[in-house]
Amino acid sequence: MKDILFAKPRTLTETQEHIIVKRKWWAVLLLIIGGVILAGKLPVPLFMPYVFFFFGHGGMLHSFYKKHDYPMVIVNGVWLLIDVVGMIRWS
Repeated sequence: MKDILFAKPRTLTETQEHIIVKRKWWAVLLLIIGGVILAGKLPVPLFMPYVFFFFGHGGMLHSFYKKHDYPMVIVNGVWLLIDVVGMIRWS
């Protein structure tokens, strides 16, 4: 447990960092789309924003896991669970 609590994010190669940055931008785009759909009450099935949130948070989770940024892994893992509840509740 101590290893996770006090772990420093690891340094990746420039190519790996570039891939992660691209993945995070895609995740941000998905999260924004889901937020706009939800806040704007757009005429789509109510579970759809949570699908966008799910894939956005999944992309973030994967990126932070690769970097060993465990606080962000935990946050995005919890958001994934919230997204699943949202999809189930509104489907």
